[in-house]
Amino acid sequence: MEITAGTLHLRPWRLSDADVVARALRDPEIRRWAPPGAPAEPDEKEWIADRVEGWADGSSPSFAIADATTGEVLGNIRVRTVADGVGEVGYWVLPEARGRGVAGHALGAVGRWALACMELSRLDLRHAAENAASCRVAQKGGFALTRLLREPSWDEENETVEVHLHTLSHA
Repeated sequence: MEITAGTLHLRPWRLSDADVVARALRDPEIRRWAPPGAPAEPDEKEWIADRVEGWADGSSPSFAIADATTGEVLGNIRVRTVADGVGEVGYWVLPEARGRGVAGHALGAVGRWALACMELSRLDLRHAAENAASCRVAQKGGFALTRLLREPSWDEENETVEVHLHTLSHA
């Protein structure tokens, strides 16, 4: 499955993307906002294999966000099924692509695709409340802020963290 959305081309991850994934998985900002359970020393080949498996079993399609003209990989976006009819989306963008609207544009396209093609009635997006950039991305992608939650900390310094829950659902 591939999606062309304006200047972006969303496609499945390939083993040939290992170098860009390695760089992303070590990026301090991507690591800072990684969800609980993210490995301390991520392996790019295992990461890509997990994304390929997610497509194969249908549980979590993941797209490389690429420039539609150059093919340069700019980021990642993934949808996981978390309950009957409910999915959750997560994403990251490489440093050189930040501030260009890449995440919001990809999120809108993948959100519409997930609701139409994955038989989901709702798609959730969670981010640390202090991550203002992710809040803007969610809103640009059409996701409404629905709740403030307290969840286990995303780092080891705090016991809990405040999290925004944004949702996108069928109109």
